[in-house]
Amino acid sequence: MKPKNLSVSFKLFLLLTLLLIAGCDNTETLSYSTHNITTDTGDCEQDRCAKVKISFPVAASSTDAAQKINTVIEDKIISTFIIDPDSKKEKSIEDAVDNFKSEYLKDREMQPDFAFGYEAEIRGEVLYKGKKLHSLAFSSFMYTGGAHGYSSLTYINIDPVSGKTYSNDELFTDKNGFLKIAEQKFRELEKIPEDSNINSTGFWFENDTYHLPENIGFTKNNIILHYNAYDISSYAEGGKTVEIPIGDIVQYLSVLPSA
Repeated sequence: MKPKNLSVSFKLFLLLTLLLIAGCDNTETLSYSTHNITTDTGDCEQDRCAKVKISFPVAASSTDAAQKINTVIEDKIISTFIIDPDSKKEKSIEDAVDNFKSEYLKDREMQPDFAFGYEAEIRGEVLYKGKKLHSLAFSSFMYTGGAHGYSSLTYINIDPVSGKTYSNDELFTDKNGFLKIAEQKFRELEKIPEDSNINSTGFWFENDTYHLPENIGFTKNNIILHYNAYDISSYAEGGKTVEIPIGDIVQYLSVLPSA
């Protein structure tokens, strides 16, 4: 009887092991395809049209995690089209694009001599893909009239197992420790003396105190800190990016890109 029980136990153990391996393989091999949307309305030859160009990753799986990831990506793109914070959020990317083009046509009808068209260009890509972390980058340019358009770069960090989006706080085991390293790197990059106020060269850090950006991304070897225009400086200054090698701050991270 004992050999028989042992055999049953071994089979159960083997089955559970295979299921675990299969689960890990699904995580590691979760792939993305690229979806493109290109459209316009109006007279583009005369630069009197609304042009839209979007490229974004789509998780190629029917798992719950993949569906959650795709929802996060779609919401991100839809939110990029929100110009008026009081306006409603569209239910799909296609609806957001249609509304963008409709707003242009309304604007042109109200201003027949309106000389410029609208433009929206959004590009999403998977910057890093690991077992516990997928880091996605979204670059965008929006123009809806005025002196100039607005460019931005944002990141989303996702747990590929659950599809949950990591908050910035969840990325660190010791955020204050990391903050000190980040400030040192920022000062070196922008040539701000250690004994000088962080805003001494013209930055706009609140309360004259360095803080991390909202936009934090990862590659295999670096953590990326990005401040968009107007975050800490004028539009003319553009965005500011700091890249720090993972090896320099590994002790402060709760999610390691190489893990």
